[in-house]
Amino acid sequence: MSHRIKVEVLRARDLKREDGILGKNDPYVELSIGHKLLGGQKHKTATHKNQTGDVEFGESFEFDAKASDDLKVKVYDDDLVSDDDIGHTKIPLDSLFEANQIQQWYQIGEGSKVRGQIELRLSVLQ
Repeated sequence: MSHRIKVEVLRARDLKREDGILGKNDPYVELSIGHKLLGGQKHKTATHKNQTGDVEFGESFEFDAKASDDLKVKVYDDDLVSDDDIGHTKIPLDSLFEANQIQQWYQIGEGSKVRGQIELRLSVLQ
């Protein structure tokens, strides 16, 4: 059974700079549930120009989701030619359906490849 959920992209911190030590990121976040060829859903935040590592997003999106779904979170640096992949994470939604709302920081990347953190608030809508 599918439920409507809300995903709020609150902020990011300590994002790795993709354009060198003196460069600044132009980050945006892409959220997706499911596979695009099978009717998956995707949303994208606005791009925040010239950021040094901490970004206030303050955007929210709604999805249809099941407890067995994963929320895929990808953070990119917007560039003229090709956007750089800062990092990503995958969040299983089963614990959301038990708690109804979760707000926490998630690591972008894993192990030695951690590229920052993103704070999300996930809510099940009635």
